[in-house]
Amino acid sequence: MNNVNYRKIPISRWTESGAKISTDVVAVESVVSLYYNDVKLATLLASPEELDDLLIGHLICEGYLSVDQVRQINAKPEITKDSNGLTVSLKSEFPLTIKPRTSGITNTSCGACNIDGLDGIISDLPIVGRKLDFNLSILHEGMETMREFQSGFMKTGGMHCAGLLSVDGTLMYASEDIGRHNAVDKVIGKSINNQNTQDNILLLSGRCGWDIVAKTSRADISTIASIGASSSLAGDCARKLGMRIYSFVRKNSMIIIG
Repeated sequence: MNNVNYRKIPISRWTESGAKISTDVVAVESVVSLYYNDVKLATLLASPEELDDLLIGHLICEGYLSVDQVRQINAKPEITKDSNGLTVSLKSEFPLTIKPRTSGITNTSCGACNIDGLDGIISDLPIVGRKLDFNLSILHEGMETMREFQSGFMKTGGMHCAGLLSVDGTLMYASEDIGRHNAVDKVIGKSINNQNTQDNILLLSGRCGWDIVAKTSRADISTIASIGASSSLAGDCARKLGMRIYSFVRKNSMIIIG
C-alpha cells in the first residue's frame, strides 16, 4: 500500500464473537496551508495528493483569480513540508482580486457567516446563464465510471470524489479528497490548462450545498450532478445564477433543479 491518501493503523475490531487486535485502513488528513504571492489564503484539512491542483483550483473557486488569469500563469506551485504540515505556494504577476476570507483552519461552512440573505450570498458570484444539451443517461454512466477513480473511498469509506464529465459522456478528470470542497478544487485545478470547463458537468460523489454551487459558478461551469441531495440554498443559488443541478442521480431517475 503506497498511496499517501490512506494508511493502515492498529485497531481493536469487535464482532459478536468478541474483540481482537487487527488493522484498518484510514484516510490521511493533513494540515495544508495555501499561499499566493506570500499571502496566506487558507489552512485546510486535506488529503496530501494533488496539492498543486488544490491551490490552482482554490484560487479560481474562491474567486481570488479568474480562469483566464490562472491560465496565463507559467509558474508551478511549490510544495514544502515541516512539523506544522504541508505548504503549497505560488507566485505570479496577478494580484488577488479579493482579500482572504478567513484565518486559522478553514471551516467549509464559514463562507456564509455574517451575510444577510440569499442576495448577500450571491452578490459577488458570476451569472452563468447557460444550459448544456446532453443525454441525461450520461450522468449515471459518468458516476459509475468515476467509481473506478475512488480507490481511497473503496479502501477507507472516508473520501469524497469530484469529476468533470463532457457532454458526450467522457469522464475527463476525477479527484479524491477527504474533504468534498477540496475534491472540487482539485478537479478544477487539474483541468484548467487542458480543458474548456464551460462544456463540462461537475460530478459529485455526495451532496451539493450552496458553497459547491458558488465554486462551480466561479469556474464558469453551469451544470452539477450529485449522487446525493441538493440543499435548498444550493437550489436557490443555482436558479439565481442560471445554473442547473441534477441530484439523486440514478440509472432511471433524478431530481432536476434550475
